[in-house]
Amino acid sequence: MKRHVSLVALAVVFVIFAACSTKYARWPFRGPMFRVTNPTQNTLVVLARDGQGRELVTAKMTPSATHCFRWPFIHEIGYLMIAQGLDTLKTQAFEPWSADGWEWSGQLEPVANKDVCR
Repeated sequence: MKRHVSLVALAVVFVIFAACSTKYARWPFRGPMFRVTNPTQNTLVVLARDGQGRELVTAKMTPSATHCFRWPFIHEIGYLMIAQGLDTLKTQAFEPWSADGWEWSGQLEPVANKDVCR
């Protein structure tokens, strides 16, 4: 009987902890969400790069399109880039794991937004 009560109490504590948790991104399990908007009338390629130099194409965006993706790297430093032909626009280094979600319009630095892509 005591063992059953202990298991029930442990389950209740776990449920309360899960319900009180507000962080959507959980390192290293789930990266933060990103919403990138293409403000131009050109087709662009969006790339994500981490602080180790690894780079992934996350989207090929049509004019005025929006794309959501989960941050693909574990490293604490990141960059976002938009490429059109030989031209590339790159953000300053930022810490993607410091927020649950981010927005980037391709013109300014990424802005933290916990409600992005939900």
